[in-house]
Amino acid sequence: MLHDVERTLRPMPFDGGLRAELLAMLDEHREAVALARDDPALVDARRTVERRHADRIWTVLDDYETWPGRRLVGDDGAQAAWVLVQEAIEDPGLQRRSLELLEVAVDSGDADPQHYALLLDRVRMAGGLPQLYGSQFVVGRTGDLEPWPIDDLTAVEERRRTLGFPPFADHAAEMRARWRQRAPHRK
Repeated sequence: MLHDVERTLRPMPFDGGLRAELLAMLDEHREAVALARDDPALVDARRTVERRHADRIWTVLDDYETWPGRRLVGDDGAQAAWVLVQEAIEDPGLQRRSLELLEVAVDSGDADPQHYALLLDRVRMAGGLPQLYGSQFVVGRTGDLEPWPIDDLTAVEERRRTLGFPPFADHAAEMRARWRQRAPHRK
């Protein structure tokens, strides 16, 4: 549990239509990202897709007044919702609102605690605050990836271990390797 107070969810029926919609949105998002990566002229088209998806997630959060978690949309639907919000970097308000609802869902077993941790780091970074789990990286002065500052570096390994994340050094090496692979001219 993230807090000492256990929270419970009101009964909510599974919504297969919303699940299918979230999965389709995720497919469209991934396609737009891939196309924009291959052709920078398509970045605006990717942003249009991301804005439309963010607007829809806002509506879902308002209509259901809860995070679209496992009970509502299944594991894959909840994963899709999380990815869409996690990557909605141009809508930090959506990320903050989602974080609040995601925390409740995690506390009641309706969402993956790793999703909460990763979104928390993203929201803290957007707010200029140090991250807690060491998941967020930025391009440094050398052109390589560097971790966004971490709050209490001595405790990050324990926080990561508690949620089943790999050690920070392994994660950082993997992030840098992926960064270099995407742009071979980087060292």
